Amino acid sequence: MAEPVARFSVSQFLAAGARPPSIVRFERLYLASFVVSLLGWAFSWQSTADRLAVDPKTAPFGWLLPLALLLSCAITLLLWYLVARRASAAAKWVVTILTALAAVRFVINLNVVFRGPVPMTALLLSAAILALGLAATWQLFHADARAWFGEETDGGDGVVTDGDGQ
Repeated sequence: MAEPVARFSVSQFLAAGARPPSIVRFERLYLASFVVSLLGWAFSWQSTADRLAVDPKTAPFGWLLPLALLLSCAITLLLWYLVARRASAAAKWVVTILTALAAVRFVINLNVVFRGPVPMTALLLSAAILALGLAATWQLFHADARAWFGEETDGGDGVVTDGDGQ
């Protein structure tokens, strides 16, 4: 008799298991940010495609839009996997740097908001993506997350050691 096939369950997939609470929260916030960014892509897709098509210099490069989406998704999901499932300290720092750059970009883009009309949906989605990203990244620096990445702490004062007690 054939064995039953295990059913996929989102709640089971996102369950904590042996991972620390901060990493579970990171995962949930990071994936929520990813979903909201996909909504942003969906809302802005046509206007971005139209802007590319109107300019003779960029019209031949309309194929870059789906490629950019695919690449963005691949990088985001790879970083999620490496941080939340493989405890990669290098990926933790890549996420941190990309989140910091996103915060800087958001602040710079506020100039655009003050100079002209920007769709409120785009502004709200950008703010939500940034807030979720910042909250997710913050989780990576809690004590239990540092232990997940193999970073030792000296016992609670928040100082990370290099493993040699220094």
